[in-house]
Amino acid sequence: MLDPVELSVFPSCTDAISWSSDGELAVAAGDYFQILTPKSGKHEGTTPNATRDWQITRVKANLFTHPEWPTFLAQDRNDFSIAAEQSNSTVVGLAWSPPGLGKFRRSVLAVLTSNLLLSLWEAVGPQKQWTRIAIVNHALRSQSEDSEQAEGISFRKDKIRSFNWCEPLKASTLPAGSSFLPAYESRWGIPLLTVVNELNEVILIRPRRSELSEGSFCSHQLHVLAVHPLESQELNNSHLCSGSLLENAFREKQRVSSVSCGPWLVSPLASPKNSGCAVAMLALVCGTQLRLLNIQVSIGNSSVDELPSYALPAAFKEHHWSLSSEKLAFHNITGPLQWLHDQSCTQLSLVVGIMAGFITISVPPNTYNGHDANFDALAVREWPIYNPGTEENTRYNERHWEPISAMASYVDEQNDTCNLCLGTLGGIGLTTEMRQLQNGDQLQRPRWKHIIDDCQEQFDLDLDLGGNSISRIWGLSSYRNVTAILFTRHPTDMLEYRVASDDKSTIVFSSELEHGPATSFLFAPQISNGESLVHVQRESALNFVLPGDDGDVEPDKESQQLVYVAICCTITGSKNKSLLTHARKSLERLAIVTGADLSEEMRKCNGESTAIAARSADQLSGPGGQIFERRLSVRMVIFSLDADCLFLPSKNPGYPSIVLCVKQNTLTKTLWF
Repeated sequence: MLDPVELSVFPSCTDAISWSSDGELAVAAGDYFQILTPKSGKHEGTTPNATRDWQITRVKANLFTHPEWPTFLAQDRNDFSIAAEQSNSTVVGLAWSPPGLGKFRRSVLAVLTSNLLLSLWEAVGPQKQWTRIAIVNHALRSQSEDSEQAEGISFRKDKIRSFNWCEPLKASTLPAGSSFLPAYESRWGIPLLTVVNELNEVILIRPRRSELSEGSFCSHQLHVLAVHPLESQELNNSHLCSGSLLENAFREKQRVSSVSCGPWLVSPLASPKNSGCAVAMLALVCGTQLRLLNIQVSIGNSSVDELPSYALPAAFKEHHWSLSSEKLAFHNITGPLQWLHDQSCTQLSLVVGIMAGFITISVPPNTYNGHDANFDALAVREWPIYNPGTEENTRYNERHWEPISAMASYVDEQNDTCNLCLGTLGGIGLTTEMRQLQNGDQLQRPRWKHIIDDCQEQFDLDLDLGGNSISRIWGLSSYRNVTAILFTRHPTDMLEYRVASDDKSTIVFSSELEHGPATSFLFAPQISNGESLVHVQRESALNFVLPGDDGDVEPDKESQQLVYVAICCTITGSKNKSLLTHARKSLERLAIVTGADLSEEMRKCNGESTAIAARSADQLSGPGGQIFERRLSVRMVIFSLDADCLFLPSKNPGYPSIVLCVKQNTLTKTLWF
């Protein structure tokens, strides 16, 4: 397992750690954020603060140019926030995007600062250099400039209170009529970002990478897909006088503090011009209320910058069950939020942090996707958190009043189980499986809590505190069934005084599996067990090479060989009936152009993977013999090196390997070797 990492920083927010799919850790630390990049080898160069397993980079997050953060004159008190304008712009939230959005199909880091600006960052050039590539607020500003609204309202529309990355949206099928993968979206999925501004408007944004134009610092385009305003509702279990000025002020000042988007449920192909419809449920904590919305996205075909793409008409639909439900009326909801689901999304649960505990809401799939409006089927269960040593006391259970500061979940693919981990600012850690939550089983103590207790005991001995110490958990994040825990240690019987040089935070790593992954294999590239992506790429490339319905076979030898290779690959390794029919038509054209006898290949276009025997010497020297190879009993596999290059390796020395270079859906180069 990875060694603990000690940082000379202090976390500036809860959920202060995030682990990307590339293996990089990001930590929020005041007006900086730190990036921990795993070392790829023993001989790799080190940065000044590097450890045995990590390269550590410190990035200043609160430096903005005037175009990035323009100066605004003071507005009226309802629209202008002195705190945001005069703050030090410390980091109050960060999260990695799904893979595929950054350079080389990596993840980008979204950083929210206390001046209510949300920035996107990525590494540029050397490993230790990070730069701001986009500011999400500018997309909201351009939208408010198009509408005729008061200046104060437009000012509040630009300020972002909270955000959340949705899971990558993947279409159920390829766009109709497309013989090649559209950009990177069919492989990596479509990244979507949900933000909530000062007016409590929920906004769905689609970021796309673009070419950097002259005079522009933004390398990403941000498109607003849908906007939904959250209307102010009456306070749950309010002790204020109904209709009073104070109650109205509390209701109007409610802000969204936490957002979490569930998994996408994609329906099959709806029409030839539509690649399906996707639905996800969005949970928000607005003040002390839980709000639930459905995001409905239709996946259509479009073209952006002359490249095939997906059009995404989207809409929000709010469910008022959480406001009218008696099951939630007496809970003081504080957040955070976390969705739990298995790989097939047949079981879905929402974990909601409340005062001194949390609740779980089990959502049936039909209710989740909006097909069934009966929200009475939602099962709500409360899970109180008690202080250590009082859980088994039936007469007096002392509730733990420190808020939940971190939640994380991960899916064990081998057992198809979803696991939940949570931690509080009081140092309590709990873990459980989704099935155990649904069955009402008791929560368990995670393995990483023992590691934190050992560190706390050493801290207590070093300072001679006599057991009067506490550990505060500031963040949890999971990567390949390994959990990273960010925590600090403090005395409890005295006023704590420290200077900046005394700031210390510790990251420890643990796995709940009995045999956790070894350090040498944790960051190694993994190949998916499923073959769906390989088959899609394979059939897309073959469909691209084979002549179209109105196309002819080129007269040159290389083109004829390429077409024949694609036909053989289809016969020996594909069960797609439409692709086999396409291969049979191509065989008929190839036989007419070359005069070769291709009757054996035509008979084998029956949907079964069949080897093709080698040709005799007479056939190789006869009509059309130039398209044959001496050994054809081979199966070929296609691997995608990137979005514009497809490699067809040969497993037989007598069979050629091919590299197809495609740009903007046009074959630009064919390499044989």
